[in-house]
Amino acid sequence: MSSESDLPPKMRPSAQVAPPKPRPRPQDPVEQEFWKRCQDGNLYFQRCGGCGCFRHLPRYMCAKCGSPEFSWERSSGKGTLFSWTVTHQALHPAFADEIPFVAAVVELEEGVRMATRLIGCDHERLALDLPVEVEFELIGEDFRLPVFRLRES
Repeated sequence: MSSESDLPPKMRPSAQVAPPKPRPRPQDPVEQEFWKRCQDGNLYFQRCGGCGCFRHLPRYMCAKCGSPEFSWERSSGKGTLFSWTVTHQALHPAFADEIPFVAAVVELEEGVRMATRLIGCDHERLALDLPVEVEFELIGEDFRLPVFRLRES
């Protein structure tokens, strides 16, 4: 077989290009606001106007006191590794070149926990409470996705 057209369609080099990474597609306005705020390269979380508690995922009422009042507050972006798993199977073809990757839950200084990816770390170093900080991965030309990496304490 000497040319691409001689190969079965799925084996052609042109068919091997990974699709773009998917973006979050929130339907709810309060979730849309969270992602919109991430685009400036900072994390923001809701803070209850009644009891001062931070919350994530974004929602309309505080789980602690029930108040519907809130403001968006900038996060320090620093936290610790709360939980993780090393994933060896890409559940979307856009992540195939990155396996194995670390799917993690990070507990931020504000007290909220966030599901994320941990990037740029040796999997052998992973341990509970490792210090981490947010970084934003550019997806496509104009979307910033929060991910985390280890930080020197």
